[in-house]
This record gives sequence, structure tokens and C-alpha cells, in this order.
Amino acid sequence: MAGPESLKGKFLISEANMSDPNFFQTVVLMVEHNEEGAFGIVVNRRSKLTLADILPGFTNERGALSPIYVGGPVQQEYLFVLHSELPVMQESEHRSSPVPGVYFEPAFRKLERYFQEEEWNKIPADDRPRLHLFLGYSGWAPGQLEREMERGSWITHPASAKIVFHESPEEGWKNALREKGGIYRVFADTDPDPGLN
Repeated sequence: MAGPESLKGKFLISEANMSDPNFFQTVVLMVEHNEEGAFGIVVNRRSKLTLADILPGFTNERGALSPIYVGGPVQQEYLFVLHSELPVMQESEHRSSPVPGVYFEPAFRKLERYFQEEEWNKIPADDRPRLHLFLGYSGWAPGQLEREMERGSWITHPASAKIVFHESPEEGWKNALREKGGIYRVFADTDPDPGLN
């Protein structure tokens, strides 16, 4: 019997009436999805923290200007990175590319030099990669995401670097719905009324 279609490389866009506060108006990039479960990163929820706030070795200007995103409610003690093409792509056995132009790196230490002033300033401004840092991830046990899909909790859409690295992440949910098109474009421009849920 064939397993469910993999959602790797897709966005999960939460329905407007999503009751779980962890995923209200979120866009989740699916990094992996197979019979063992699913792993994703919420890409549009920026926290008030910066890298300088969470790692003592990065209390420089670069660290203070590097925002931390909330990747999901699971294991928020872990720091993950989504990045665009690097000037010199280091080989990392765990790095993956769920969608063209977006790379997932589970080991921050592999990329920490890009958060040091001296190294960052060596890179010409036009060649500097996009680097987003995430605490935690979004995870589903085997069959759990499939059940949520059956209940209509999520809208799927092919993922894109444009949304992952959006300049205004708080607009990510609406922009993903607009990109989906059709009736979803209407949803994007309608403010949900909690009193109607």
C-alpha cells in the first residue's frame, strides 16, 4: 500500500480558524515528510530576541542585528538555520535543500562564522546570503499531519524562497495565501473575527 504523498518542499499555510496558537496565521516550510513523520520550520514568526540575546559569543553588532524566529513549539533549545546560496558552500552531511534557493542547516556551528563581524564584512554587500535563525521546529508523529490535513487544518502550496526570506515576515501568511490565488486571495485580505469561530 502506497504511503501518503510527501509534502517536503511545500508550504503548510494555516487555515484562518486555526485554534492552536502555535500555528495561528503561520507558514510552515516542510523540510521532511515521510512514513516516520514530518518536520517543518515556521518561517514567518519573528521573536523579539536576537542572536546576541541567546549566545554570549555573539554580542557584537552583527549578533544584535540578527533576529531569531520561532521555528515551532518543539525543542526550542535548538538553533536551526535556513539560508540562501553561500559564497562558499561548506559541505555539511545534514544540510538539505527542500526547495530551490533555500537550504536547511541543523547545525548552527557550521555557519557561525557568517555571524562574526570580520567574516561578514569580507563579503561584498551584493553577495551576502540570506540567513534566518530559528529556535525550535514543528514536528508531527507518523500519521498525525495526515489527520490534520483530513480535518482541513492546512492549505498546501509549493514553497518559495521569496516567502521564506520575506522582508516583512509578519506579512508572510497573507502573501502565501495571495500567491496561492483564487478564493485564498480573498481570505488573505479578510481579518478573521474571533467571535465568529
